[in-house]
Amino acid sequence: MKQTGPIKGELVLVGGGHAQVALLKSLAMKPVEGLRTTLVTRDIDTPYSGMLPGFVEGAWTEADIHIDLAKLASMAGARLVHAPVTGLDAEAGRLHVNGRPPLPFDVLSVNIGGEPNVKAIPGAASHCIPVKPISNFRDRLSALTAMGHPERLAVIGGGAAGCELALALSRQWLDATGKQPRITIFARSPTLVPEHPPRAARLLYECLTKAGCAVRCGHPVSHIEANRLHLDNGDAHEFDACFLVTAVAPPAWLRQTGLELDAAGFIAVDPTLQSRSHPNIFAAGDIATIVGSPRPKAGVYAVRAGPVLADNIRRFVAGRRPKPWKPQRRALAILGTADGRSVGIRGNHASHSRFWWLLKKWIDRRWMAKYTDLKMASPPAPAALPGLGKTPDSTDPAFEAMRCLGCGAKTGHETLAAAMREAAEIAVGLGADPRLMPPDGLNEDSAILPVPETGEMVQSIDVISEIISDPFQLGRIAAVHAMSDIYAANAVPVWAMAAVTLGSARVDLQQSQLAQLMAGGLVALSEAGAQLVGGHTGESEALGIGYAVTGWREGPPNIPPAGDNPVLVLTKPLGTGVVMAGHMKLAARGAWVTAAADMMARGNGLAAATLAPHRPVMTDVTGFGLARHAMNLAERCGMRGVEIDLEALPFLDGAKAMLEAGHRSSLHPQNKAAVRIAGADPVAPVADILFDPQTSGGLLAALPGAVAPGIIEAFHQSGQPAAIVGRLNDVPGLTLTNQD
Repeated sequence: MKQTGPIKGELVLVGGGHAQVALLKSLAMKPVEGLRTTLVTRDIDTPYSGMLPGFVEGAWTEADIHIDLAKLASMAGARLVHAPVTGLDAEAGRLHVNGRPPLPFDVLSVNIGGEPNVKAIPGAASHCIPVKPISNFRDRLSALTAMGHPERLAVIGGGAAGCELALALSRQWLDATGKQPRITIFARSPTLVPEHPPRAARLLYECLTKAGCAVRCGHPVSHIEANRLHLDNGDAHEFDACFLVTAVAPPAWLRQTGLELDAAGFIAVDPTLQSRSHPNIFAAGDIATIVGSPRPKAGVYAVRAGPVLADNIRRFVAGRRPKPWKPQRRALAILGTADGRSVGIRGNHASHSRFWWLLKKWIDRRWMAKYTDLKMASPPAPAALPGLGKTPDSTDPAFEAMRCLGCGAKTGHETLAAAMREAAEIAVGLGADPRLMPPDGLNEDSAILPVPETGEMVQSIDVISEIISDPFQLGRIAAVHAMSDIYAANAVPVWAMAAVTLGSARVDLQQSQLAQLMAGGLVALSEAGAQLVGGHTGESEALGIGYAVTGWREGPPNIPPAGDNPVLVLTKPLGTGVVMAGHMKLAARGAWVTAAADMMARGNGLAAATLAPHRPVMTDVTGFGLARHAMNLAERCGMRGVEIDLEALPFLDGAKAMLEAGHRSSLHPQNKAAVRIAGADPVAPVADILFDPQTSGGLLAALPGAVAPGIIEAFHQSGQPAAIVGRLNDVPGLTLTNQD
């Protein structure tokens, strides 16, 4: 739910840990009026640590254990910044983010967990696989098993996490190879799980022994070499793979923040979860230590801190006193043993049974469902005016509850063409010079202007709405999108002017948002060698940003003769419209959305430079969809039709899944109606990608068939995606091939 009134304060969330997801859900259910929220996260999919052992053994899938932070942030109306944090200035209220301008905050909440303490054991950084961060552990484990299942495994860490991992690895190896690996657990404490009662240690020891695991307690690992670790008593142990499951360490940047830290370097907080030195900064989970009530760095405490964190931040911004929280000394612990049972521990009691495994599954599934079974309620569509005697067509995008925001909610091709023809007729009827009227159809956004000197000037203007919530990325996409028309005209951008509308907000917050937007644009313009020379700002209910860009070219493009069998080369994958349409309904995975945003933010300058030696006829694929833009290109080349190879089309991640699930942009019906299809309408859902409106899409170039393969090779050598997706012909309309 987006903020609709003036922005009065800025809440920034660092990380998507177990406590922070509860805070986001709380804000989704009950927004704080006037409080804008920004989530800064390194990972879009955040794992639930309690289900990691089950994932390793094969009881859970990757989807089962991950929360999609992009969906959750969207539901909460929070801006999403996908980047790692590099620092914090607590006094100035500025969060430093990699590749972004600093983010100001009034209130900050930190829930990022800890980092693997690889420096505690010499050689661990080079020769061990740390369990945290879980995303890295998952990738390294997959790479290890893909090369085979090594026989000798070492697990450093005799706590609950180390025991669970050893048992899970044994199960995975047994299921994959038919035999148990040789696993040895190394614990520096005299017993396993010293944080739990002795009976729990005995039960886990029995499970480990039954699974073929050896246990070495009481001697810490002194140093590690390639395939060998050494204990402090001089013993050495050979291994094929070594896993590190020891205590975590805080990130190094915390030491430069000005925050009060505990002896280990974690954020020192009061029972209210507020920093002891800066009350406007909150912290929960592994990254925090509650002074006077320290608790183990365990996920169960982070989960229970979530509601407390949400309530106390609400209290703080409302000017009320936050409530202290004293977590229970011993929480219920259920440790998976990878045999269809679990060890349940409560106080001094422990038992091993299937009941505990079933209970753990129920608890974990119930908790995950809170943050994965998300549904976005559709706003009501604008009502018709029945008294006027007109009923709107169901396909009219003006009556869509969730309209396409790409290309600034661009009008469909047929609507635009008809309106411009009517406008020209009216103007000529009133005495306007017909020679100055725009060409019928307005197929391209750019205008070619002759100048007294050699060459030609090219001008274009584009505006986009808030298609993504990260203002820096949005500013970049807007500039890239506007410059694409210049590149499509075989020109290079030289100057730009900006137009921005902002929502009402506190002066400093409005200034910050404008700075973020313009910084993203300035970066993109600078990469293209273009200069911002002016602009205009205003206030509106909706955020919007656009650029008028002026470029220069040597001369008109080379139109390929029909005898050269011209083909179509596309320089970016398709699917921004359908992925963002799915995102609006919380149907698209966050990783798909961020990948689409990254593709939209990638400029077309390098692609244009690769194509420049041939000076082809080009267009950029935007709001009208690939099919209509391809037809426009054919008309410019003096040909009547286009043949598209469906199998050759490149897709963004998730685009096919969204099409097959029935999601479409609100502009899709108009885009499809604007194209004549030769033969029967395509049946396959993926064919609808042809009519999907793109924001900041790729270039589509018409090139002689003989030179196109060499150009594709040049693209691939420079690391650019490009593909031959079809050809021009004289068969009227759009012809599709490889529909099966």
